[in-house]
Amino acid sequence: MTSGYHCVMRNQPTWRALTLYAVFGFSAFIVPVVAHAADLGFSPSTGKFPLDTEFTVKVTILPSGDSVNASDGKISFDAEKLSVTNISKDGSAFSLWTADPSYSNSAGTISYSGGSPSAFKNDGTILTIKFKPKALGTAALSFSSGTVLAADGKGTDVYKKGGTASLEIIAAAPVADIPPPDSGGASGDGVTPIAPVITSSTHAKSESWYATTTALFSWKPTADVTDIRTLFSDKDTVLPASLQDQKLSTSQKTVATKDGIWYFYAQYKNDFGWGEMAKKVIQIDTVPPKEFGITLKADGPDATAPKFAFSAEDELSGVDRYEILFGSTSVATIKSGDMLNGATPVPPQPGGITHVIVKAYDKASNIRISEKDLTLPAVAKPIPKGSEPPVVEKVTIWTIERILLIILALIVGGVLTSNYYARKKTVDDKAKLLQAVLEVREKNDRIFAAMREEFEQMVNDFDERPQLSAAERDFLEKIKEVLDISEELVDTGIEDLKKKVRGQ
Repeated sequence: MTSGYHCVMRNQPTWRALTLYAVFGFSAFIVPVVAHAADLGFSPSTGKFPLDTEFTVKVTILPSGDSVNASDGKISFDAEKLSVTNISKDGSAFSLWTADPSYSNSAGTISYSGGSPSAFKNDGTILTIKFKPKALGTAALSFSSGTVLAADGKGTDVYKKGGTASLEIIAAAPVADIPPPDSGGASGDGVTPIAPVITSSTHAKSESWYATTTALFSWKPTADVTDIRTLFSDKDTVLPASLQDQKLSTSQKTVATKDGIWYFYAQYKNDFGWGEMAKKVIQIDTVPPKEFGITLKADGPDATAPKFAFSAEDELSGVDRYEILFGSTSVATIKSGDMLNGATPVPPQPGGITHVIVKAYDKASNIRISEKDLTLPAVAKPIPKGSEPPVVEKVTIWTIERILLIILALIVGGVLTSNYYARKKTVDDKAKLLQAVLEVREKNDRIFAAMREEFEQMVNDFDERPQLSAAERDFLEKIKEVLDISEELVDTGIEDLKKKVRGQ
């Protein structure tokens, strides 16, 4: 790479580099360190490979003492002599990918963009590329562009140079003359087994975090396999000879002694020797986020936009989401990335002293709980976009039902009153009884006069209401008729009583 190239790359970063800056540039919460340089390379960088045999080349990252956590790159290869048959992320130092590895056999290019939530300083593998030779000659590999981000809290690009590889494609030789790839010291004169396909029912996805240290791995050996050896280690690279013999088992249960990234290795053997070694990556985090507090703040002096402010930290897998509860009722769930400056709006509620609980979940679903009693301002539910606000009906004391009840009560009361007085006075002499009847008559007249006056005023009030329906007006007229008939009945009863008192 020339100095002019570096000038262009650092002043005009590619879209992949910009994506890396956004995702990983501020993900390392560590004390900033002095950045030196990091390289990208190939392993092996030289070698002879038969025309009819596929082989693998690893893309490596060489931090050279820096703490790094992300990289992207574009690789060029000789498309006339090589073709890519597979790109594997198994055993990669990266578990997060902003762009999955891709390749073009027609253009002779390979691209990748990824990173790791945990920084590392040791050399590591990014990708494993399987090539198929197409023609004799020397095939070259090189980096046409590259980026390596330092885990310094700023996402500094510490990329210095990209390595090259010179791979010689030779004529096919007798099988006995070709050493088996990555045989771990074994030899044979035939085809060794393919690499095992390792799965885990407890830690299924290599990019996910799990809160259990007990892991169960399984594999399905092919019919030619005569032996199996495995190893569970926190090392990204191990020697095949360090694997332990498991005979012909198809599963293994292991326990991690600490949190972090672990690797399960497996290798098959047949009558011709040991085959390629496979690696399964798992991530373990059993520690919940750190303790945190909850405060209430508002944007502006009138507290029209109340917000909860809280922020939890998780050193290993990172905080995934928060759940807010009022008492025992869950009211909101917020992704960690959706928090704005460590705050989120207070959910709708009537206000007052509230027991607020916030649960912080890390990416392995470990939980840290913080709770506090806060005096919350009332927050109304938002009005759905495009809908009208609810119509508040005017509350009135005088309803038709209440008027009817009052009238009926007065009528019944008047009748009972008149009968009461009439019966009481029947034991007196006719003169006193007659006088009493006249007094009752006068009282009834005053009662009905007052009733009529009050009711007519009510009717006038209702007549002024524009929303009074025809049915309601008809109902009012019927009540008037009831009042008239009631008054006439009472008067007739009193007149009959007077006649009897007088002996008529």
